[in-house]
Amino acid sequence: MLEPVRKVEAEREELSWLLTSGVLGRANNAVRVLTCVCEKYFENQLDQINEHTIAIEALGRRSDFDPQVDTIVRVTIHSLRKRLLEVYQNEGASRPVHILIPAGNYAPSFIHKEADSGAGQSNHALLPIEFDHGPAPAIIAVRGDALPFPFLGRRRWQILIILAAVAAVLLGAVFSVRHSKERAAGVPASLVPSPSAPLPGESFHALIGSGRDPYVDSSSIKWTSGEYCTGGTPFTVPDRKIEATEDPYIYLGGLQGGFHCQFPVKPGLYEVHLLFAETAGLPDATRNVSFSVNGSDAINLDVVDDATGAGVATTRILTRVEPESDGAVHLDFFGHDSILNGVEILPAPSAELLPVRIVAGPRSYKDSAERIWLSDRYFIGGRTGMPGNTANPGIYGSDRIGHFHYIIPVLPLRLYRVNLYFLEPWFGEHNNGRGGVGSRIFDVSCNGSMLLKNFDILRENGGGPVMKTFDSVQATAQGKIELYFTPVANYPLVNAIEVVPQPSR
Repeated sequence: MLEPVRKVEAEREELSWLLTSGVLGRANNAVRVLTCVCEKYFENQLDQINEHTIAIEALGRRSDFDPQVDTIVRVTIHSLRKRLLEVYQNEGASRPVHILIPAGNYAPSFIHKEADSGAGQSNHALLPIEFDHGPAPAIIAVRGDALPFPFLGRRRWQILIILAAVAAVLLGAVFSVRHSKERAAGVPASLVPSPSAPLPGESFHALIGSGRDPYVDSSSIKWTSGEYCTGGTPFTVPDRKIEATEDPYIYLGGLQGGFHCQFPVKPGLYEVHLLFAETAGLPDATRNVSFSVNGSDAINLDVVDDATGAGVATTRILTRVEPESDGAVHLDFFGHDSILNGVEILPAPSAELLPVRIVAGPRSYKDSAERIWLSDRYFIGGRTGMPGNTANPGIYGSDRIGHFHYIIPVLPLRLYRVNLYFLEPWFGEHNNGRGGVGSRIFDVSCNGSMLLKNFDILRENGGGPVMKTFDSVQATAQGKIELYFTPVANYPLVNAIEVVPQPSR
C-alpha cells in the first residue's frame, strides 16, 4: 500500500497532468468542475461536492441557482465523465493514477495502478467495465493484482466480471425507468437516434422539436424532423411572418428550456449553424439563450437583440466543430428561456467560415463553377423586385429593392471580402429607353463605413452587370456583416451578395 502522504501527492500530480496536458481539450467548464470537485476531495469536504456548490464555485452561477431550471452542472459532469474515460482508454492508459467520476456521483474516485512500489507483482492493468443504462456510464475498474477473491484466479475473476455485466443488462429496465424520469425533468442523457433520424450525408439540416413535418426549403434543401434532442419543452406557433427568411416554417416550432441534442455525423470538420427567432413576444434582453457545444464553455445569446427584433430570424455560426468519440456533435442548452428552432451541420474543409453566397430572390442558383447561391435571407425590409433583362439571368435573375439592409452572420472580428452584384432592371436604353444615368442613385455602407457613395449602376457599365469588391471588411464583435442600402434618387437594389474569408496575403 502507498503511504497516505505519497498517495495524495500522486493524486495531485495526476490532477495537475489532466489540467495542464491539454487532454481535456477546450472544454474549460469541464476543467473548472474537475478542479473544484478534486480540491473539495483533497480538503475532505465531500459533503460540499454537490450540484449547488459546483454551479456557484466552478461555473459562476448566482446563489439562487435552480438545478431544475439550469442543467449546466449535470451536462458538464456528463461530458467530463465521458472525457475522463476516453483519456484513460487512450493517452492516459499508462498513467499511475486514474481519476474517474462514478455514475450517480459528483465526487471523484482515484484509482492507483501501483498500490505498493515494493510489490513483486507487475500485472497492474485495470479491467474497466462500462454500463450505459443510466444518464451517464457506470464504470467498474478492477486491478488485476488486487482482486477481492484471489483464490478464484485472474481468469475466473474476469469471468465473474463478464457475468456481472450480463446481470447489469438484465437490470437495464430498472435504470431505464430512472432514465425516463430524468429526461422528463430536462436532464441530458446519451441519445440513440430513432430510426426516423437518418445519418447525414454531405450536409445535415434538422428541424428541432417533436411533431414537425419534414420540409424542403426555397433553396431545395431537405430538413429532417428526426428526434435528436431530449429534455426541454416542444412548442409550435401559428403560421406567421418571419423576417429575414424565405422559409418561416423553420422558425414556427422548436424546443425551450434545458435540453440535450446529439447529431450523428461522419468524422471530419464541420460548421454548425444554430437558427433562432423570437415568436413568443418577449421584449429585448429577456430571451437569453445559453448553450455549449461538445461540453465547451457556455455561449450566451439574446435572440431578440441579435435579430434586431421579435419575429426576425437570426443565426449563430460555430466553426471548427468535430464529432466526439461517439461519432456525434453534442449541443446542450441551459435555463428556462433557451430556445432552438433549427440546426445545420455543414462539412467544412478548414476552420475558416464557409463562403456565404446569396441571390436576392426566392430560389437558389448553381453557377458554372458548381457553387450554390442560396435563396434570399438575412434581409430586413425591401421586397423582391423585377427580374433582370438578360438571356442567362444567373445571379442577376432577381433583386431586392426598397428600404432594406442585410445582417449576415459570420465570425466575430474576422476580415472578409464582400462582393456586391448589380444589374439595372428598369432604367436605361436596354430597358426600352426609360430614364438613364442619374435615374437610380444610392449609398451602401457596411458596419458603419461607407462602401459606395452616390452609386449609379448605369454610370458604371451602361446596361451591363456590375460587381463591386471590398476587401478587409471586418465583422462586428457580434459576428455580423451589416450592409445598409440608402436611397438618394429612387430606391436602391442589389442582385446578389457574396461574403468570403479574406484571402491570406
